[in-house]
Amino acid sequence: MRRSIAAALFLASSFAGQAYSEARVIGFGQPHRADEYIVRFKDGIVQNRAFFRQLGVTQLRAFESSPSFLIKSTANRSKSVLESLKNNPDVEFIQANNIFKIMKTPDDPKFGSQYFHKFIKSAAAWDVSTGDKSIVVAVIDTGVNYKHPDLIDNYWTNVGESGLDANGKDKATNGKDDDANGYIDDVRGWDFVNNDNDPMDDNGHGSHCAGIIGARGDNAVGGSGVNWNVTFVGLKFINGKTGEGDTAGAVAAIEYATKMGFPITSNSWGGPADGSDPTDPTGEILKTAITAYTDHGGLFVAAAGNDARNNDTRQILPAGYDLDGILSVAATNIFDGLAIYSNYGPKTVDIAAPGSAIYSTVLGTKYASMDGTSMAAPVVAGAAALLKSIHPDWTAFELKAQLMKTVDPISGLKAKVVSGGRLNIGRALTE
Repeated sequence: MRRSIAAALFLASSFAGQAYSEARVIGFGQPHRADEYIVRFKDGIVQNRAFFRQLGVTQLRAFESSPSFLIKSTANRSKSVLESLKNNPDVEFIQANNIFKIMKTPDDPKFGSQYFHKFIKSAAAWDVSTGDKSIVVAVIDTGVNYKHPDLIDNYWTNVGESGLDANGKDKATNGKDDDANGYIDDVRGWDFVNNDNDPMDDNGHGSHCAGIIGARGDNAVGGSGVNWNVTFVGLKFINGKTGEGDTAGAVAAIEYATKMGFPITSNSWGGPADGSDPTDPTGEILKTAITAYTDHGGLFVAAAGNDARNNDTRQILPAGYDLDGILSVAATNIFDGLAIYSNYGPKTVDIAAPGSAIYSTVLGTKYASMDGTSMAAPVVAGAAALLKSIHPDWTAFELKAQLMKTVDPISGLKAKVVSGGRLNIGRALTE
């Protein structure tokens, strides 16, 4: 069991020269959206927009996995708003809307090859299965270029928003929430950055991850993903122009994946925890959302980070949460050793997978090589979906256990990751 460190931070002298104990204040030691806060009320407490109007703030979002709300204050009112919330007995904690970034190292020129398939024994796996289109992997990232010729055939369509409604109008464009999931015309997923139904990638990072998971194989186009016949969907919460997303967007995307029953999510993003109070057992809203997702049977595959650090001593979120449903992934290089940039952790990082010079789809009709645990995580997510294609009844924990049990042991990884090795999807499907 990996060690849990709650990212909790009490603000003291910065707001009136004294510490407040009524409600915890979390995450302000890390980069966050100015004047945006997530307020988590105690269980059983019901609030509405009128409460926030009286407080002089705007409610931007209500969350489903906990009684929490994203609010925004004006700069000149932030101090008084925080004072009021901290002293409200109904408030459990106030959390900064932290910023997360995509986990990719600088884009150095690389050879456009897919050597990683040889390392993870993809060919042996494809002799058993090339995937199952009924298995959906949610790419929580910068969106997905669903028009790319190597991605278009495997991109998800929401059947609840497809076809004709009772008035003969196309459900995809009729301006109605036909499947009653809280999102209108979400036929392709959702863009939580712009709050619309078009999660088109404007960066390339999410599309690169999607191509690693499931670029269509054996179609005489470009390269091949780990899983030829999987279905993937883009849940965009990272702004492609800045490379940044925030806590509220991540939580909303994870809640969407939970609601829609997507069994696997690929998460190539993250940021450091405050780590100021390792004894505090209470997780923040992001952990609550991931817990709800994994409690519903989802496998949350997460990049370990690219700081060349030990995650056992310096927690990276979300990969570092102590949840059995998270599969944390380090990156290996073209020499099959731990990549120089990759984070590791013999207690907190579960498995390694190729992450250097990975050739995959990007914007337009193009391809590119990228490096990072961002690339290693979708290798594992695609492998998990391939494994599930032959074991559709397996739980997330069984998928995770099999992938970790069947790694290729590598001496350089023995003291770096829990499994002691690098993914071998060929062994996972045949043993």
